[in-house]
Amino acid sequence: MNQIQRLIQVYTYRRYTYVGQHLPSQASPPKLIHLPPKTTYDPNWRDFIGTQLIQILSEFSPLLAPSLIVSIEDSLEVAAVGSMRRNGTYPTIDDNLTIGYTNPAMMRALLCEYIGTGRSNSTFTSFAEDQGKKILQLFQREGAETVSEYNAPTYYGIDVWAMGAQIKYGLSNSSMTKAAKYILPRMMGDLADHYNGYLGNVVGPYDRAYTRDITQHSSVLSLVLWGLWGRERTSQPKKMEGDLLFDVAQGAAMALVLGGVEGLLPVHVEEAFTTRDFIGEPRWLNRTVWDELEGGEPRIASSWVSKELMIGGQQVNEDVNRGDQFVPAIVHWAGDKEHKPYPLNTFFALYPSAPSIHAIASPNHLSVSYPNRTQEGSDIFTFALSNVPPSWTLGTGRRITGFEDLPCVEIEVEAEGLVKQNVTYGMALRNHLFYNISYVVPEGFEGVPRVELDIKYTC
Repeated sequence: MNQIQRLIQVYTYRRYTYVGQHLPSQASPPKLIHLPPKTTYDPNWRDFIGTQLIQILSEFSPLLAPSLIVSIEDSLEVAAVGSMRRNGTYPTIDDNLTIGYTNPAMMRALLCEYIGTGRSNSTFTSFAEDQGKKILQLFQREGAETVSEYNAPTYYGIDVWAMGAQIKYGLSNSSMTKAAKYILPRMMGDLADHYNGYLGNVVGPYDRAYTRDITQHSSVLSLVLWGLWGRERTSQPKKMEGDLLFDVAQGAAMALVLGGVEGLLPVHVEEAFTTRDFIGEPRWLNRTVWDELEGGEPRIASSWVSKELMIGGQQVNEDVNRGDQFVPAIVHWAGDKEHKPYPLNTFFALYPSAPSIHAIASPNHLSVSYPNRTQEGSDIFTFALSNVPPSWTLGTGRRITGFEDLPCVEIEVEAEGLVKQNVTYGMALRNHLFYNISYVVPEGFEGVPRVELDIKYTC
């Protein structure tokens, strides 16, 4: 225990290091670097690589030399030490990998449980047991039944990996295995409620997203759906899509754990993700999301889903901007009258320029406001529009000048006191090219700046 406390003083202790472009011509034992360059430091590598090594040991140990197995286990042990308190503060409570950081928190629990069990290290196993209990408690806080990285197509895929691996390779009676069996069907059931088979997308808001359209660009959720029910039956990007060429490297690993996942899912989940049409009646969804076990203020995610149009928004009051993976408000619709090629989504999303945003979705309406005007970025609303059908502008003389003339929707804008800017085109974010439609809050503005959008589908 004292040795662990000493080692953890260096926050980069025993993380897996990045291998450069030039690989050795002959295999050699991996080196553990004590002080790696911070320019390549990603502490989550411990948990991603660690859980992958756990799968290799669990599935293929008869193919491995005993000395290699020992080396892998040695690496898992020191990776667990580094992951338990990533900022060098063990055993105090200010860990910078909190249970609200859902995907690495789940993987870390398996990492510590597995190697702690194998090496009879109660420090690791006690830590994992405590983490599993807390992850479940946070999911269940005040009846929310939501993970903190909420509605995140990429990281829900990693959550499925973490929980599937936990169920298959972890201890059957551990707190994290019990948590995984509880959380997994509810998380995927909620995701199915947010999915629109006609548009082939999950309605927003997204706590973290790379692509805003999973029919065009890969998210790890794509691998989950592919592995569960087949590529042809589920929403997928093209096979040679750039992001998929990276993500698919995890495909085989994902496939090995999905057998234990499928049996836990509610019946309606498969129908939702394999039906290429909208199921049921238009629906409004409202969810509460907590980031910590005690205190704090929840975030509220609201979504409106109908066949041709869906709207998502989130209310968040924070002091630090969540960055451009955060999608606090987004509107998708079938922007091509013929809906060809299937499915074609036109969408616009609010760029998260301020830490505190109140975005509320309701039937055919999106309301966005800045409750704290002292924060940087609360002086402009920028909506990033993408996937406008080429036929809308090419050879027609039409130009995108705002929300006034867009394909298949009629949008009425109320932005009292705000100054509309000229539309710009060509900025790229997460592989999408955007038209930027912006409204500036002028100096001297009084009150709460807001934009109200009434949205009617017209095709």
